[in-house]
Amino acid sequence: MDAAQWDERYRASAGGVWAAEPPAVVREITASLHPGTAIDVATGDGRTALWLAARGWTTTGVDFSAEALALAVARPGGDAVTWVRGDVTTWEPPASADLVVSCYLHLSDSAAAVARMAEWVAPGGVLVVVGHDVDNIAAGGHGPSDPAILYTPALLRGAVDERFHVARCGQLVRTSADAELRGGHAAHAVDTLLHAVRVR
Repeated sequence: MDAAQWDERYRASAGGVWAAEPPAVVREITASLHPGTAIDVATGDGRTALWLAARGWTTTGVDFSAEALALAVARPGGDAVTWVRGDVTTWEPPASADLVVSCYLHLSDSAAAVARMAEWVAPGGVLVVVGHDVDNIAAGGHGPSDPAILYTPALLRGAVDERFHVARCGQLVRTSADAELRGGHAAHAVDTLLHAVRVR
């Protein structure tokens, strides 16, 4: 979907598309980190950026949908985040960040997008990427049905270079208790996680 299609989806939503909190694995990883600067890539209506800001992170939320950002800024705590309209394939942050996180961003060249995000991580910083795994199609989980834009552990691991230590990279099974969408979803879903630390 392009920006215009996402704008329409957000306009049609009743108060937002995504669940109120980030995925459980994102909360788990970031809860153990000392707050610093953070970039939430493809922030959508802001759930991850707002969660991080509420925990002391100086957060920038980036998305190419103006409608998504309008919902995000109107949410409680929305004034604590710097919201930027930008496309991950072309946007560049003004400075590197201690944390770069991306949830459910799927593009025709996702590996290149993740490699770009990795460049934004400061030495000692953390990259967290989570999205639908290619096996999610067979599992019947919500999400894209085009395997060409879905993740695999090999794809995400290959998107970072020797400057990164891969702390965790693999499949996750997510249940309706850890919903991606507002209102939850009955079926479980298969995701892929990359948690990498930039060591130099």
